[in-house]
Amino acid sequence: MKKYLLLTTVLLIVAIVFTGCTKADIPKDENIPKENSTENIKPTEEDARTIKDYYPFKENTKMEYEGIGNEYAEQETFFEFIKDNRAQIKIFNSGTVIAKVLEYNDGELREVFTEGEFYHIENMLDTDSENNNVILKEPLKVGTTWNISGGHKKTITGVDVDIETPYKKFKALEVTTELGEGRKQFDYYVVGIGHVASIYKDGDFEVKTLLKDIKNKPYETEVRLYYPSATDIETLYLDRDIQFSTNGDIQKILESNLQNPESDELMPTISKNTKINSIKLDRGNRIVNVDFSKELLTDMNAGSAMEEEILKSIVNTFGNYYGVEKVYISVDGAPYSSGHFGLEENEYFTVDYDNVQKFE
Repeated sequence: MKKYLLLTTVLLIVAIVFTGCTKADIPKDENIPKENSTENIKPTEEDARTIKDYYPFKENTKMEYEGIGNEYAEQETFFEFIKDNRAQIKIFNSGTVIAKVLEYNDGELREVFTEGEFYHIENMLDTDSENNNVILKEPLKVGTTWNISGGHKKTITGVDVDIETPYKKFKALEVTTELGEGRKQFDYYVVGIGHVASIYKDGDFEVKTLLKDIKNKPYETEVRLYYPSATDIETLYLDRDIQFSTNGDIQKILESNLQNPESDELMPTISKNTKINSIKLDRGNRIVNVDFSKELLTDMNAGSAMEEEILKSIVNTFGNYYGVEKVYISVDGAPYSSGHFGLEENEYFTVDYDNVQKFE
């Protein structure tokens, strides 16, 4: 796994308020408005505009931002999951990856969940959290004010404010956050597009995050996959780029990759009939629970030495991807038991990278 730098204090402030393989159908390019208009959302009057107009949840849309004044201000965002009035957005910058769950509720856009160092894909839409930070609040008129965590105040300070980004010039809704001691952040939202700019000011010091491009496409992420060698009793690994579309299924993606190594010199880690029934990350105990179909055992047909390499490949793949050391494996809900190896209900396998080589 790659090592990532910690965010600076300024970036943390920006990240808090800036939210902005199976393949789903990807919208055509014309679904992204290229002009600052209400092409997709056309309220009859300005007063009729809602938060959903200014912050739409958009499938398979990657938004790229230029950063000025701080190395972590440059970033990309992507909506990983969308369901009803909730969406999960992933924010990527050079320091970390942040997952946030946003919710439309009672005339507000709320951030109900946030977690940093979130390098894997996991649907958190159903997560209940004490976090309830309000990003936008109706009515969307100058003077609307509300308080957020930390005792800071946010105010709508403009409705048709000119803002220039590398992507284009906009007329935007402006929200000002007062951070104390003269420090302020200005966020800009555009109908049909969403969050286009964030500007942090502390005297003469500024950090800007400005919209640079919008692309209709899934996002790519790297997964390290482990396989038994087809020529020796050993485990090998390789890094593979996968594409993830909004509301995709990471279980199916991992399942397919483990079934289909890219070389005849590698054995499939699981058979083509083996299914991943579920993957559950236990954050408190730092363990990932993976449940397979019965074919994991019935199709294995391996001696104890090869079975050990198969188990090592499974454990290392899931442990590495979810960033944990412990992996509990079950088969149709029952603890793994093959005759050579077995687990009790509260036992687990441990990742083991000793004598594991990169496949060349």
